[in-house]
Amino acid sequence: MTTETVSRRRQQTLDRLVAAATDVFAERGVEAASVEEICERAGFTRGAFYSNFESKEELCLAIVRQHSAALLESTRQALAEIPPATVDEGSLDEIVAKVLALVEAEVGTEHNWVVVRDELRLYAYRNRSFWPALQAATDEVSTLFRDTIQEAFDRQQAQLLIPVEQFIVTLDAYRERLRLEEILGPGREGSSGWRAGAEKLVRALVVLPGRSEQGRSD
Repeated sequence: MTTETVSRRRQQTLDRLVAAATDVFAERGVEAASVEEICERAGFTRGAFYSNFESKEELCLAIVRQHSAALLESTRQALAEIPPATVDEGSLDEIVAKVLALVEAEVGTEHNWVVVRDELRLYAYRNRSFWPALQAATDEVSTLFRDTIQEAFDRQQAQLLIPVEQFIVTLDAYRERLRLEEILGPGREGSSGWRAGAEKLVRALVVLPGRSEQGRSD
């Protein structure tokens, strides 16, 4: 058996454990879920788990890292399809397009990620030593979002009415609220209405050159 084959099989094992843990965490929470449950859901023994992870906390980080890597890839692909525009040609439309691409990449992820992400935050709240590692695992995504949005503002010589970090938090909270409503029950607009709402948020919080806040409200 070649090293490549062993590596591929190990990655498949890791992927199945991560997928199983994501489902179990969404259903039962991180602290309530046992290693035995996760292994049973993945179709492995405890030995398979501990040959890949030292603890459930390490598995939690693997989930975050895998999700972050997938989100980075999908976001970069979405952004690559948006050509850069000059101030005269693009104006606010380029900013709106890039912001929507960022939010849409997150909206397109698996439906239970909203629940799992909140469970991981609760786990970090109760196990404070986990919080720095959780933040570090998502830093690259956060940096991409911030830099992309700031680059679009700079290109269009636009200004935000709030700091860019608060702008990102606002969009993230809006997206998460709609996804959660979509998951919890029918009759909500969920992801079908997020684009219109996100665009309104952008246009309400961005000021283009030569347009005062008073002029924007006219």
